[in-house]
Amino acid sequence: MRARVMISSVTKDQLPIGNLARLSGVWNESSTLRERLLGGGPADTVTFSAIRSEITAHLVAKYGLDAYIYEETPGPGRAPEAETVREATRAHLVIGIFGSKSGWTVGDQDPLTPTLREWRAALRQALKFRLFWLDGSISPGEVPGELGRVLNELVDYKTGKVYMEFKSVADLFQKIDRVVQDYLNTAAIYYARDAVAKEPSSETEVWLLASYRKRVDLMTSALTHVAAGLGISKDTLQLGKHRQPISLYCVPDGFGVAEARKFVAYVFDDEPEGRKPKTFGRLAIIACFRSITDGQIRRHFGSVEASEIYPGPWGFYAADPVSGRQALYLPRCDNSLRMDFCVSGAMTWLLDHEADIKKLASLRQRVLDASQ
Repeated sequence: MRARVMISSVTKDQLPIGNLARLSGVWNESSTLRERLLGGGPADTVTFSAIRSEITAHLVAKYGLDAYIYEETPGPGRAPEAETVREATRAHLVIGIFGSKSGWTVGDQDPLTPTLREWRAALRQALKFRLFWLDGSISPGEVPGELGRVLNELVDYKTGKVYMEFKSVADLFQKIDRVVQDYLNTAAIYYARDAVAKEPSSETEVWLLASYRKRVDLMTSALTHVAAGLGISKDTLQLGKHRQPISLYCVPDGFGVAEARKFVAYVFDDEPEGRKPKTFGRLAIIACFRSITDGQIRRHFGSVEASEIYPGPWGFYAADPVSGRQALYLPRCDNSLRMDFCVSGAMTWLLDHEADIKKLASLRQRVLDASQ
């Protein structure tokens, strides 16, 4: 089945065409793009229906995607509000485009039109939603009522990763192509890693039959190799401009097994050993052969109520905002492929939370400096 992309828009403008030469080698059949958009005319602005059709053709031709636009697709007879929400939920990726300038009158737009319903449905799975906003468009903060609430939710969504501005057709096309390419690359990498990592392997069997001590050695060797391949060098991970100290640990069974858990019993107590003053606190990466639970992590931290736990498909990030301690817990690391999947997923999460990681590492530095 082909991946499905939904293209959804709110616009009343003709958009400036911009420098189409930037799209050479990027856009499908870029040499004839101007003619397709303008029909051979001399105009320097493009209707949005032409833009939407061109985006659809590009995604189908270059990426083999199944592109869907409600306004241009014959429906089965369902009510528009039901059909568009169904399609937004079904799609693997939703591309939203807002191109209405500040002269637009809010009163002539029903806040519960199909497009706004699509966007609200897509936001329930925000990682698959990408919004492109025409530079100079009406500010979401100036729109009252339900429509304004939805628009503000779109442009302010947590990290803001769903929101990109564009100034012209060329700029829009270039950014859409980059976003789709990044999305598909990421999806392919995660699918391959997850699918392969779940397959039984001879390595899993070797680890399973080994004693706890030997299993820890095998897991630690694999974790060290994986970490090095992902940029952890000399026990340090570069997170943007922040150099985060890292320590690696392995648990050779389920985290609830006392004999296995003892291998990480002193993760935080041992941190001051060999540490230089004014050094950031470490982030512990703990790979577990079997499963681990939220409650087990809290008990390991020693702060059941105060600890903050954030789950991801790769495992858990845990932090204590009082002591500055922080750690990654990676479950079911029963072979190096699964370990690679967990660590790489965790690295992506850490990069998106660089400021928070640095803040806690700095707090931990002050706590340790005061106790030494």
